[in-house]
Amino acid sequence: MLLKKRSCWTSLICILFLLTGCWDRIEIDQRGFVVGVAIDYSNTPKYKFKGTYQIVVPSGLKQSSQGQSGSGSSNKAYFNLSTTENSMPALSSRLAIRTSRSPYFEHLKIIIISSEVAKDDKIFADLLDFFLRNSEMRRGVQILIANGKASDILDIPTFNEPTPIDYITSIARNDRKSNYMLPESRIGDVHEFLVKHESFAIQTVKLEEKGVSMTGSAIFDGHTKELVGFLQGDETQGLNFVTDQIKGGIIEAKIKDHTFAFRAERAKSKITMQQLNPTKFKFNIKLATEGVLDKSISDYDPSSSEAIKDLEKSLEDMVKANTLKAIKKLQQTYKKDALGLGAYLYQNHYKIWKPIADDWDQGLNIFTQSEINVQAEVIIRRIGNIIKTTEE
Repeated sequence: MLLKKRSCWTSLICILFLLTGCWDRIEIDQRGFVVGVAIDYSNTPKYKFKGTYQIVVPSGLKQSSQGQSGSGSSNKAYFNLSTTENSMPALSSRLAIRTSRSPYFEHLKIIIISSEVAKDDKIFADLLDFFLRNSEMRRGVQILIANGKASDILDIPTFNEPTPIDYITSIARNDRKSNYMLPESRIGDVHEFLVKHESFAIQTVKLEEKGVSMTGSAIFDGHTKELVGFLQGDETQGLNFVTDQIKGGIIEAKIKDHTFAFRAERAKSKITMQQLNPTKFKFNIKLATEGVLDKSISDYDPSSSEAIKDLEKSLEDMVKANTLKAIKKLQQTYKKDALGLGAYLYQNHYKIWKPIADDWDQGLNIFTQSEINVQAEVIIRRIGNIIKTTEE
């Protein structure tokens, strides 16, 4: 009998351990799904940071899916909630006491950090550390640097999307249509740059009338982990060519005082290096792209071989000019290697790289002393439809 009782108690205890598997379960209708976070400095002296969180409203999403606008319907598909604190964990904790539903970050899509915050030494890395440590976060969450207040970006009109975050996410994926913007910057990729102490670029977002613009890029120092400056759209195009990130988009050039457009379909870059002395390097960067003439020129016949050569030459000059503009700003103004030349040396010439690694874009800053030559080749595969030629 005693043996039976012991066996029964043992079974009950084992069952109790099995039942603890759902101790922290929260029903889906009790969760507050956070899809976007904006981080600014607080205007309140008592607190350091202001966090603005975009939380979806399921009933509003339903209305939006039935054809009603998220911003124009009586029940919006989202709401923004701001709070202030001295650290990211404290911000998240304060958010939990200000909303009726428990904040849930597993569906977070975008983190927007103001340029003012990103410029502060170590602050940017500390912010990312919080998100990387959170078990609900995914490494695919996108990072954006706001040229201005980050919270303002979450208040833009939604147009044909249910939430501003969905609208921004859609724009961020348009790098196949525009090479003036970077590909998506994911938190996992940024974390790798920081661990490797490599300088890097991040997508930017800027508030404009009735919307946002995402041309250009933000340049970060891989050692201090702070924002050092920005590249404009044409400079970002040059950076994309060097880093082999051109997925499409339009390249404009001029011939005979007329502007024409070329749509890139394929592009590649090739880097070679020559070591002139222990601290002097010469890089040759060959850029190649091919595509289709997207806009013809009135009273100009692009069907002749000579005309094609002239157009290609004009495009090559433009690609080279924008690339050299980006290189000059990175070498002379920011003194940071967001081009990936240090990574190229690490991967292909490790014995050469190892003794100079600490002096590449800091210390002696060998990067700024390196000679970088650019060659560009553009091939027009198709000229498209021609309305008028000079032979008519």
